[in-house]
Amino acid sequence: MGVTQPLLYRYFPNKEALIDRVYSEVYRWDPAWERLLADRSIPLQERLCSLYKAYSHVILQREWIRTFIFAGLTREGINKRYLEKLRERIFRPVMDEIRNTYSLPTPTTPAAKEAELELIWSLHASIFYLGVRKWVYGLPVPKDLDAHVERQVDAFLNGTPATLKRLSSPSSATKEPSTRGRRS
Repeated sequence: MGVTQPLLYRYFPNKEALIDRVYSEVYRWDPAWERLLADRSIPLQERLCSLYKAYSHVILQREWIRTFIFAGLTREGINKRYLEKLRERIFRPVMDEIRNTYSLPTPTTPAAKEAELELIWSLHASIFYLGVRKWVYGLPVPKDLDAHVERQVDAFLNGTPATLKRLSSPSSATKEPSTRGRRS
């Protein structure tokens, strides 16, 4: 790029200030996502589809994906801050809304809380991975991103409540996983 360290420090007093600026410029956060998620006058599936459509249009950009991957590999801490925000402002509220919508209990053990968090990670990762496929691997992705997001949310909402019910049942520790829909 041809930018020298003294020039950088002319505009940024330290490395942390530079990282903060990159963070705010690249990892654009829309507070409307949080408001949408909390609006129970809208059906949950519609909220999640709207949220993840808007979110995917922000993150599924070459600059965003490549910066996020690179920052994760360099361990600079920028991703940790973003992922903490994502966990607190999106993941946990999504799981709260699922529990509310499907009348499910709040997890009481660390293992149940972790299992619940992993379920929302699966939805999120399926959408994020489109960017990896396109901008890291150079592979094709669905042309209709919004329709793909709707399918992912539909699959998530059709599987997650049933899984959470099984996890919260008293005998879940001794139950075999469901084999419904599997072929021998």
